[in-house]
Amino acid sequence: MILKSKQTKKCILAAVLIAISSMQFAAAQTQHWRTAAREKSQRLASSAQNQLVLSNADAAIPLLQEGTRADPTDPLPFLLLGMALNMKGRYQEALDALKQSYALDSKARETYLTVGFSHYLSHRYEQAVAVWQKVLQANPDVVPIYTNIGFGLLRDGKTEEAENSLRECAKRSTYSGASYRGLMLLHYLNGNFPIARSAAQQAGPAGGKQAHLVLAEIDFLEGNAKLAAKQLASLPKPTKKARPSFDMVSLGYLPQHDFHFDPFSADYYDNESLIEARFVDLPKRDSRRAQLAKKGKSDSALSDVRTALATAPNDPYLNFQSGAIRLAAGDFPSASQDFAKVIGRAPDWHLAKLYLALSRFREGKVTDAKTALEGFERACPGRQLAPLFAMIKNADAQPGQAAAEQKDEQFTLPDDAKNRPPSKGDAGF
Repeated sequence: MILKSKQTKKCILAAVLIAISSMQFAAAQTQHWRTAAREKSQRLASSAQNQLVLSNADAAIPLLQEGTRADPTDPLPFLLLGMALNMKGRYQEALDALKQSYALDSKARETYLTVGFSHYLSHRYEQAVAVWQKVLQANPDVVPIYTNIGFGLLRDGKTEEAENSLRECAKRSTYSGASYRGLMLLHYLNGNFPIARSAAQQAGPAGGKQAHLVLAEIDFLEGNAKLAAKQLASLPKPTKKARPSFDMVSLGYLPQHDFHFDPFSADYYDNESLIEARFVDLPKRDSRRAQLAKKGKSDSALSDVRTALATAPNDPYLNFQSGAIRLAAGDFPSASQDFAKVIGRAPDWHLAKLYLALSRFREGKVTDAKTALEGFERACPGRQLAPLFAMIKNADAQPGQAAAEQKDEQFTLPDDAKNRPPSKGDAGF
């Protein structure tokens, strides 16, 4: 669901936060309701809620910290503090606060669910999925948690399991837009473009601008450049350029408190100019590609994604984003390295093979490009592809590029660059 106006958003968030304070913590509050300490902590929590509704976590955090000191037996300030710290990217501090909230009221599902957000947002997907699965076991009626689990599995490179979870939500929930958006992204990355299109249509407004961009990119990949250009031209122009920031809605607190959220919004660095730049014919129009890359602020986008990768080097989605931006910017060798990492970490993301073929070809490594393209075609037979890929398939190898020497090296990272599996760690706090 997309909130149509800021005023509507504020009203819904206010109602949700009131529900948190009045329902889930009623038992905990009753015991000390008349004490001065509890009165002060609740007053501070209420003031902080007003700030969180406005996405002003900086103002809410000191109020909540004071609330936890005013009454250390009140779980609400600890829970809201965990949410606010998640919004600011201070995930370990959030977990510390949530641990206190959980100790005071272990029956509040919001607390443990928010623990999952802390792990997810810090790229600890295996731990996030483990937490959300426990929440779902205790709350089988809250079907949209399947969407959270599906996104976590997808980001961890587990395509089949992710699809099962997302489809379960789409089948059983009236709030299935986010799950269809997840299915769109899954099948786009999987190279199953017809299913990706269908899922985007079913996502409706929940697909947002990203759905339009993904569909335009699929048009380019399939050789429908005019249709792609028309779709890109029809996109609404943003009033200001800014990276998406987390608020209470994007962290999962939507109408009816159904807990599904939009976890890809802050990790999507692409735009219409960068998409178009990737498909400019080279070398005839390299100046046009460079112009589009500059217009799409490829340097800034790459800086953002590399900053994220510094703390999550094994994240296949971030590596895919990095490769896509570098391909648009003309850094073809680095783009090839990024796509090879994606293939090593998420072998079912066959789109990375298609882009690897494109980046290798533009490097001048024709044999490598052909091998990558063949890998995509084996995994995704019968796909309609742009004439550019037919040109790669029919191109002559450069001197010295014997196929026997190349083997499948583009699908295997060197020993010193292989991705280590994420640490198991504690799935809770």
